[in-house]
Amino acid sequence: MITKIGAAIINEGKLLVVSKKKHPDQYMLPGGKPENGENEIGTLKRELFEELQIEVTSHEKLGTYRTTSMFDDEELHLTVYLTEIEGQPTPSSEIDAFQWISIEDEEACADFGSGIRHFTLPLLRERMSS
Repeated sequence: MITKIGAAIINEGKLLVVSKKKHPDQYMLPGGKPENGENEIGTLKRELFEELQIEVTSHEKLGTYRTTSMFDDEELHLTVYLTEIEGQPTPSSEIDAFQWISIEDEEACADFGSGIRHFTLPLLRERMSS
């Protein structure tokens, strides 16, 4: 099983997604795997700084779910935090690209990982409509 921490970063109704150089056609939430003894918030802060040179200013746990990794058939245990940041995203050497996707545009998200399509976006849409 793979454990990852992901950041749902919203700006003007759009969600920040990244693609990594190893998989440039696959977009996912920024974030990554905890290092030895690291807690979820430590992982979130470290990964966002390493990947995009941004600082976490606040975070709220959206939830945790299990799915299958988009890169292989291994089980993925993903915890997602609604995250506010300071700074403009600047991709590091491991990030191929980033983009802001409309939370409402289901068609644009068709090729994204199941975590974004089936968990993160529905929760964000629900929050925005309340």
